[in-house]
Amino acid sequence: MLEIKNIKIGDGHPKMCVPITGKTTEEIAEQTNLAKQSVAEIVEWRADLFNESEEINDMMETLEMIAGILPEKILLFTFRSVEEGGNRPVSLKMYHDVCLAAAGTQKVDLIDIEFGKVEFLGRKFVQDLKIQGVKIIMSSHDYDQTPEDATMIYRIGVMNQFGADIGKIAAMPHNLQDVLRMMNIVSRARAFNELPIATISMSDLGKASRITGEITGSVLTFGSLEEAQGSAPGQIPIDELQFILQTLHVKDQQVNSNQVSSNE
Repeated sequence: MLEIKNIKIGDGHPKMCVPITGKTTEEIAEQTNLAKQSVAEIVEWRADLFNESEEINDMMETLEMIAGILPEKILLFTFRSVEEGGNRPVSLKMYHDVCLAAAGTQKVDLIDIEFGKVEFLGRKFVQDLKIQGVKIIMSSHDYDQTPEDATMIYRIGVMNQFGADIGKIAAMPHNLQDVLRMMNIVSRARAFNELPIATISMSDLGKASRITGEITGSVLTFGSLEEAQGSAPGQIPIDELQFILQTLHVKDQQVNSNQVSSNE
């Protein structure tokens, strides 16, 4: 279990995150104020979608503006590469420098770093980020398919070895079996390590994976501020997501796979 700003990630229902997807400072400020009023515990800034400037200093000014509006929310910084569903290509050096700059602002609580990038940048990159006091979500996205179970469990194990605080696996299902496999990955991975894990089966077909985290063990779920503002296929508007999570909440039963297998 991971505790940030008195919010216990990995305890109870999956914590809800909404993305800020605006392209301009004006759009970002508008969405940030909506996120402030939302029920989401976590707000993610998708910095790769910001198109007013490619200068890191300008991005960091925008990040500080966002942080100033959201003092009570957990703030997640993400610069998603085009290879994993992001808005634009980014060199390894640029990726490295942007993430370190964000951590250096001391304004973010979580940074999402891509598993594929960490394989090249190494453990020191992760350590340099964590020295700044941020927690790490290490993520793997596959927009073409859902990998074999062994592949996903292997990635989670390596994420743990690299020092992730949360592992995230998101993939595109081709059929119901893919969705069910994804929903069972946390339980299977628990046999090898206790890293908190978020699992997402994308698209409309995979929506069930976004609402069942309390029983499958997925610690995070991503909703949208509005129907058109999601950052990935299958995201549910945040108010609807909260209602569904509350409806599915299992009272007085220890059924969460985290609780059953690791007693977290």
